[in-house]
Amino acid sequence: MSGLRVVRAAGDPHTRGVTIGHELRDLIERSLDFYHSYFARRGVTSPQLSDLLTPYMVAAEKSTPDLMALITGMSEGALVPFMELFAVNAFEELEAQLEPVGDTRLFLDKKSGKTERCTSFAVTGDGFTLLGHNEQWLTGDMGNVAIVVELPGEGHTAVASPTYACCIPAVGINSHGIAMGIQSLSASDDGVGVPRVLVSRHTLASPDKTDVLRRSALSGRAGGYGYSVAIRGGDTFTVETSATRQTVIEGNGSHTNHYVTEELAPVATEASLYSRSRYNRVVELVAAKPPSTPEEAMAILADHNSTPASICNHPDLAEGEEAESVVFSMVCEVESGRMWVADGLPCSAPFEEIDLTDVIKN
Repeated sequence: MSGLRVVRAAGDPHTRGVTIGHELRDLIERSLDFYHSYFARRGVTSPQLSDLLTPYMVAAEKSTPDLMALITGMSEGALVPFMELFAVNAFEELEAQLEPVGDTRLFLDKKSGKTERCTSFAVTGDGFTLLGHNEQWLTGDMGNVAIVVELPGEGHTAVASPTYACCIPAVGINSHGIAMGIQSLSASDDGVGVPRVLVSRHTLASPDKTDVLRRSALSGRAGGYGYSVAIRGGDTFTVETSATRQTVIEGNGSHTNHYVTEELAPVATEASLYSRSRYNRVVELVAAKPPSTPEEAMAILADHNSTPASICNHPDLAEGEEAESVVFSMVCEVESGRMWVADGLPCSAPFEEIDLTDVIKN
């Protein structure tokens, strides 16, 4: 076993953040070193982050003050600047404002200029409800993954989430038996607003389907995500959002990094070949033999049989730390309230079961 680090944080948002930051300080520092280099290669220094991100910070303070308190606590616990930590949580919004310098490229503008990040699916059947998610991101953040378990106390939703050390939880399972994976999307109505990662954490705390739909449509968001959702009791669905629109696809489904509904077509950017290849393959696999066990879900996440991109996406070594790769993989079985996480590529990294006894309600 790789020994994934698990942080259990209780109390109010700020207190939880301090605990997370303190216990993950070494990983946060290592992660921020990578992002310093990434932004420096594009001519952005730490002081400039404030000018670029202040409008997003103001929007987040207004709509999600609890999550801003969480990030503030993390920065204090890890003894790192708040704005640098916020920049990682607003990475997708920040990159939209940057220009390539020299022969450097922007991660989210690589390969046909479209976002490449994540593959998810949600399926249900007789006695099981499964969610599978591959987190595809920058290789420079590989090895900086931890499991964050937030325990806010009675009357609030607990969550368990695999995440990069600098990022607040965005995917995982909550105490109401709701599991969620997300996929980055880009649209013509993207703008200044609450960063996507904060909207996804806001949505992960939903107690029921109605709240998932309400929270994912948070007014004033900067852009959209695809949300793959599995709810205990056999409900699965996909939500697509942009900054101003939302649509729902009922039933078992898969999603990657392009819009698949006609409702979002007017604002959708063109799908890349890379997102389409992963999407077509995961749809094919789920349709041919819907996974009914966690092991079968893991096998889909480890699949390599599609081009030009596979579900289990490996890094291009020539691109170094800026290559894209699956950095962690997650499977949730919500009927039994269990979660497994692989720290790295799911074809080679072992899936470890995470103890959720203090998270999932019976």
